[in-house]
Amino acid sequence: MVNTVRIRENGPLAVHAEIVLGGETFFRATLCRCGASENKPFCDGSHAKAGFTATGEPPLKDTPALEARNGPLTVTPTTNGPLKLEGNVEIVTGTGHTVDRTQRAFLCRCGHSANKPFCDGSHKRVGFVG
Repeated sequence: MVNTVRIRENGPLAVHAEIVLGGETFFRATLCRCGASENKPFCDGSHAKAGFTATGEPPLKDTPALEARNGPLTVTPTTNGPLKLEGNVEIVTGTGHTVDRTQRAFLCRCGHSANKPFCDGSHKRVGFVG
């Protein structure tokens, strides 16, 4: 199994991994990146009503392959900030192109980052509560 975060066009982040979140383990999760979900950090479909727009095809990074592509992926929704991912993960576009391969990432969940899917600190400017 390869740990992946798929970026859905105008929608959430689809995570496939051994996800450790809030003391529970999941193998699939759909996480909010628009900031409007009433069930944060999970998506509840609010992005459609909120008119959230964000590409599912952000610029690709030239990153080397990870030594391991699986294992536990810890997802921590930071207080009023981004999703912190720790563990082997490949972030991929909706069409399957690899955006990044990393062992640590901070992904936007307020919906305002100019560098989606990555956090750029916009949550502080907009007063995101999550």
